[in-house]
Amino acid sequence: MNTTASPSHILPTSITSIRSGRGAARRPLPPVIAACHTEGTTLSIAVQGEIDHFTAAPLSALLASAAAFGHTRLVVDASRVTFCDSGFLNALLAWRRGGRRLILAAASAAVKRLLAATRSGSLLAEEAQR
Repeated sequence: MNTTASPSHILPTSITSIRSGRGAARRPLPPVIAACHTEGTTLSIAVQGEIDHFTAAPLSALLASAAAFGHTRLVVDASRVTFCDSGFLNALLAWRRGGRRLILAAASAAVKRLLAATRSGSLLAEEAQR
């Protein structure tokens, strides 16, 4: 399966409203998720803006839903994140705790600061080398 923009099969209804249009119902992406694409069992997302404890909730819900639908690999572009805290890190680490693969493809200065401050960079960097 190959889907771009808003894969409505993995977006939980609880985080967005369903938008009806031509063809299949589509849901708009939460504000922190700039793009979302699936290919096979890989979910690729681009995140943006400020991701804290509150704004990470839709991201966590998306990742939990994707895992429930059998996605086992996550590729994250975090180059447009302007601020992040443990809420963002917890969402990513929850994905890894399920034995799934995580690749941090790009990281902004804010993400790099968080990884350095929490000494979590090696947990995410090791996946990028595979």
